[in-house]
Amino acid sequence: MEKTLPDYIVDELIARIYVRHYQPGFRLPAERGFAEELNVDRTSLRMALRTLNRMKVIQSVRGSGITVMDYTKHAGLDFLGAIFDIPELELGSQLKLEGLETFNSLIPGLLYESVKDTIDAKEAEVVRDILARQMQVLDSGPQGEEERKQLVKLEVDLQETLIQSRSSLLGGLMVNSTKAIRETVIAENFELIDIREHVRFHQEMIFNIGIGKLPVDDIVGFYYKFLDDFTRPLRDKYNSEFVAPRMLASPLENALQRRDF
Repeated sequence: MEKTLPDYIVDELIARIYVRHYQPGFRLPAERGFAEELNVDRTSLRMALRTLNRMKVIQSVRGSGITVMDYTKHAGLDFLGAIFDIPELELGSQLKLEGLETFNSLIPGLLYESVKDTIDAKEAEVVRDILARQMQVLDSGPQGEEERKQLVKLEVDLQETLIQSRSSLLGGLMVNSTKAIRETVIAENFELIDIREHVRFHQEMIFNIGIGKLPVDDIVGFYYKFLDDFTRPLRDKYNSEFVAPRMLASPLENALQRRDF
């Protein structure tokens, strides 16, 4: 679905709030002046503010105007999904590190839920096909930017095939809302690891689960250890090369220049 002007205003204000350009307690300008500052019409601004109010990142109090809330205390998955979906936003090392550690804890459990009863033959075929296509990309020659994008996309497809089909409602929502940051983290991690060994590990794991060599009850600990080792180089990088959250550009200004709404 294409974004509307109110959507881009939401992106702009979320970005400003996330990087703390607008601190908790900051009072937004009055509607007329704020619309002029942003170079948008008041109706679109009003619609955007309603969305932010529903996300609990701003609060409107009669007679006191609109105040920015502390998103770390009030916002939910919709805010998280929103910041992940703003390409002009550098998320920063801390959030990526926290996201990485969270995924490492959650994904083994979701994988267990997917295979604890039985492995669906069609799902197993899809997984084998994804791994085979990754290996084909690796065998095709030196990996340029396009090849790495293919490998990342296939890795995201692999994760979602492994964990989403039978995950809980909450687990499914978390998988959906974190897709953008998972793509970013996977791409950065692929710069640091042996991707071929990574693909071979998954091929062997899926095969061993299928033949019963890897007991289902051992999957959580086994896969967590793999993910912990697999992501250690990236975790070390995030810890040693701290990057603060920042806006790389203005989402709203970019949209107004493109006029793509």
